[in-house]
Amino acid sequence: MFEALGQLVAPDVSPLRDLTDHWTRFLEYYSSKTVTALKAEPIEKTLLTFHLNKILSILIAEQESCSSEFLSPCLEYFLHKDVLNILVTLCQADTPPGIRPYIFKVFIFLLEQVRYPLIYETACHLPLCRLTLVCSLTKASPTETQEIEFLSLICDKIKKSPHLIQVFLPESKSSAASNLSSRSSRSSSMINLQQIETLALNVKQALDSVKSTHYLGTALLNYLDSPDYCLSCRAMQNLISLSGVDSEVSAKALISDSPLLQIVESRIQTLFKKIPEDIDPGRIEDLEVNWIQAYKLHSPEFVEENFAGRSELISFLSFLDYVDTLVDNSHHIISMSISSLTSKLLVGFIQTLLSAEEEDQKLRGLSYLCVTWTHIKSTNLRDQLSFQMFEEDIEVCSSKLNLICQILELWGDSGTLQVEAMRIFDTLLSSPHQAFIDNLVAHRLETRGYFNQSLAEGEVSSWSDVEDEREKSRSRSRSRSRSSNREMTKDRKREGKENLKSKTLAPSNIHRVVNLWLYLVEDELRLDELRGSGYDLYVKDAGRQLEDVREKCIRYTWETEAIFPDTADTCSTDSRCESDPTRGFQRGIFLDKLFSALGGMLNCDYDSNLQITSIFSKLVQLPHPYIHEYLLNPTVPVLEGIPTLFSSLRNLMIEATERCSAVKHYPKKMLHARRKLLGDASSTSDNAFDSVEEENLFNCIVVVDEFCKELAAISLVKYHLYS
Repeated sequence: MFEALGQLVAPDVSPLRDLTDHWTRFLEYYSSKTVTALKAEPIEKTLLTFHLNKILSILIAEQESCSSEFLSPCLEYFLHKDVLNILVTLCQADTPPGIRPYIFKVFIFLLEQVRYPLIYETACHLPLCRLTLVCSLTKASPTETQEIEFLSLICDKIKKSPHLIQVFLPESKSSAASNLSSRSSRSSSMINLQQIETLALNVKQALDSVKSTHYLGTALLNYLDSPDYCLSCRAMQNLISLSGVDSEVSAKALISDSPLLQIVESRIQTLFKKIPEDIDPGRIEDLEVNWIQAYKLHSPEFVEENFAGRSELISFLSFLDYVDTLVDNSHHIISMSISSLTSKLLVGFIQTLLSAEEEDQKLRGLSYLCVTWTHIKSTNLRDQLSFQMFEEDIEVCSSKLNLICQILELWGDSGTLQVEAMRIFDTLLSSPHQAFIDNLVAHRLETRGYFNQSLAEGEVSSWSDVEDEREKSRSRSRSRSRSSNREMTKDRKREGKENLKSKTLAPSNIHRVVNLWLYLVEDELRLDELRGSGYDLYVKDAGRQLEDVREKCIRYTWETEAIFPDTADTCSTDSRCESDPTRGFQRGIFLDKLFSALGGMLNCDYDSNLQITSIFSKLVQLPHPYIHEYLLNPTVPVLEGIPTLFSSLRNLMIEATERCSAVKHYPKKMLHARRKLLGDASSTSDNAFDSVEEENLFNCIVVVDEFCKELAAISLVKYHLYS
């Protein structure tokens, strides 16, 4: 009875009427004051937040009683009475002072808590675009946390429904920056909104200052250098998500109509220049930085690892790792644009250091290249970096050398710089990339200009069943071989590493190949050491290394068999070179330098020789048929005058034998060198050699002997992997 009486005296008010009443009272505050008075009174002294909270409570209550499939009356009022547009205007104007975070919370609530998908409503698009533009206007805003929360919700919606990106890519910005003078009057015919319209005019001028047609991307870029690391990381993660949207229009807008490229370029340059010029080159490669967890490297637990320039280097490598992640997850248009820009900057930095007169600066340049390469994992960025390193052609070494030529020139120096210049290739090949290897070595070997076709078929069949069959019917089967080879390459990518077979990498005469390597060093240089001693350890190590290399190279589009190129130019080239068969084969500047260094190993120190053999070892581990055939298979018929790895090592050992014969007590010195280099503690004499040249000679023999065992082991393991 009392309940019925209460309803008669004070009947229930509908949610829509209640919401309308609170919104009217909200607007009346602005109609009752001048703009100057509005900007003077802080939000805490008003009831505006009370009305906003009541409005949100009404929406929650109505949501419980309405279906999420239909637009409720209160939400419909929100959309068609320009409530959202007015709120955006007040947010940008921050009138009264302090209202801005509350308005962001309203939008966050509507996107996150309201079950009805408002973002699909056309009437909601303009306010969302305008509020996104508001996020682009100021840096280090007091409302950064709310702003990034709002932008993150938008990005999550786009990730689930990529077509929504079109909402934030209008043809012109005039619609988003338009004032509300003609539209806001519909909100209430009883309220004077002149002050809000005045604020709207000021907001329009501010929004017009944002020169971009990709609102969301521009807004996120505003937070990349935020002092709040967690907030910055969140913005960077959202930018990765946004860049990966499958929309060519969005990708082009982000590249050409947003400051993305300018910010990436500026940030890379700024962070690199902040690294002290006197940073220790030996410490640069110690760091491995992940952009999300980089802040941990600044914690007290790493204080013992501190060195001058460490913090600046962490910041640079952290952003480089982020750029690499962005490239790897972006639309191909964005990926290629950022890759091209970044690679040019990085190569430019390194070339400048390598061109310096001081040795320390050159060492820093080499260290930066190493640490850069190890931090870059994305295919596109490595592709572009490789192209920049080689420029257009590695053979064109003009007055302005490309990066590879600059490094190879340092091989002519001595001491630490020479060893480090060699080691850089060891590092690059340890983390292989197809574009780099192709430009460095592979493209020049794919012509098979080293192969002697004039030998009898019986001789050819001794090394490869595939070659034997192909040589017997070369004229009629070459095109089929090429077609079949391409199919095998496609199959390798499609089926995986366990199905990869290659008779070039696994020749039928494998025992002969292994024995040739094991018996390359003469017995008189080995003394009492057993033939092949330690070979089983090399086989074990090679098994692990080759599995790792095969896994890294599984997606490369290399051929599976070494065959001749199927081009019309082959015959004319052969005829032009009949008088000098070797003229048609050019190994390239890198292999020329490497073989030249190999030929001078008897005069080099132990560290340099280790680097030379290590580079060859990395090359022959690659599952590339032409590199394997030329470097690792001694039984391949080669044109006269073209040196191979086997013939070069054999000539080196012949010269070593001649030199040893002129050394007094050379067996004793040979034994001392072997025991010392292989870790025998009993070899402690410091006066076993009469000169540095003698020591280099015997050390070289030991290095070559061990290297031959390694080559034999690699040959055997490759046979089992690819047969």
